[in-house]
Order: sequence, then structure tokens, then C-alpha cells
Amino acid sequence: DVTYGWWAGNAGVTNKSGKFIAAHIAHTGLIAFAAGGSTLWELARYNPEIPMGHQSSIFLAHLASIGIGFDETGAWTGAGVASIAIVHLVLSMVYGAGGLLHSVLFVGDMQDSEVPQARKFKLEWDNPDNQTFILGHHLLFFGVACIWFVEWARIHGIYDPAIGAVRQVEYNLNLTNIWNHQFDFLAIDSLEDVLGGHAFLAFLEITGGAFHIATKQVGEYTKFKGAGLLSAEAILSFSCAGLG
Repeated sequence: DVTYGWWAGNAGVTNKSGKFIAAHIAHTGLIAFAAGGSTLWELARYNPEIPMGHQSSIFLAHLASIGIGFDETGAWTGAGVASIAIVHLVLSMVYGAGGLLHSVLFVGDMQDSEVPQARKFKLEWDNPDNQTFILGHHLLFFGVACIWFVEWARIHGIYDPAIGAVRQVEYNLNLTNIWNHQFDFLAIDSLEDVLGGHAFLAFLEITGGAFHIATKQVGEYTKFKGAGLLSAEAILSFSCAGLG
């Protein structure tokens, strides 16, 4: 039951899970478009003789941090930057088309879909099994993203500010260090420990995601617990990120 006005957030898609998905896909398209367009804008004005921080560079700086646009010695090459920006622009159109399909052609509520698998992703805030099922899939995607980052750093390499160059980083999966770093993660000065934290986080999230998909709600289900379940997922993810 809606207890807030039409102007509040997702009020317009209450009990319309299909429209809710359309809004999120369109939002993803806007983010991809902003990333691609801003990267091209910064690239067109970039001067390698001036530090990035003095050029208000945000997107190029993020690419540089994962070793894109620079060679192993830290010298600017620009390789791959334009391609990545264009891919984001193309994907923004794909996301936009997906948002339009879900908004105009597909059913407004996933419960009315003819696809049995799609009906499992309907939003039922009072159904604990439905909430844990959706939560589990979110955690799986988070875990895969962490694995991608760890493997990228190990195979391709990322920028190490300590040496001012791009280097390959092998993760240090030391559980004692990972546990201790949750209290002093701002003081971490080792990329190996950073990647070790992400490797552990990937295992934790994928295991938790599989558990939530395969099992039923654990413990007593309350209105407060149901409303905060997916929010707790985000809080847990950001908290565990501190392990890195």
C-alpha cells in the first residue's frame, strides 16, 4: 500500500515491477551515456604535460587507475580510452531501448508475464522468499564484479602510486590481514592487500548469493526486516569493501 505522495521516488511504479525494471534500465543508460560522453570530452581537452588533477579530470583519472591510457612506465599513450568511451555510448542506446521495451511493450507487473522465470523477479515486499531470491542475484553480480577487478589487476595490471607506474598485482589472501584491515582500511598502503580483500569479498558475496537463492528466509520475518532487506545488501557490500 502506498503511504507517500506521487512526488516521492518510485511512487509511480509501486506494485508495477515491470515498470520498476524499466526505470532502472533507463537509469543505467543515462549513467553509461554520461560516462562515455564525459570521457570523450576530457580526452579531447587532455594535456599530458599538466597533471590530471589540474585539468578537472575525473573519468580519465579512473581509467588511469586501472592502467588504461598509460604504458607500464606511467607515460600517457591514450590507447583504448576512446574505444571504451564509444562502447559506453553504444551500450547507453542498448539500455535505453531495453527501458523503452519494458516501459511500452512488456507487462507492467512481472507477475503477469508469460515467462515463468521472469515471474520469480516480481516485487513482493511481504514475501520473504521473493526478497531473498532477488537479494541472492544481486550478490552474485557484486561477486562477479569483484572477481573481474582482481583478475584485471593480476593479468593486465593497475596503477601503483608508490612507484608511479602500472604493474601486475597478485592478491594477498591473508584472512588475518583482511580481518584486521576492517578497522584501519584507510591506512592500507599495499595493493596486494587491496586485491586480497576484493578476492575474499567475491567469495563471500557469491557464497551468500547462492545461499539466498537456494534457501528460504531465515528467522522470523517482520515488516521492518522486509523493508530493509535490500538496503542491508548495499550496506553490507560497502562495509565489506572496507576489507580491501
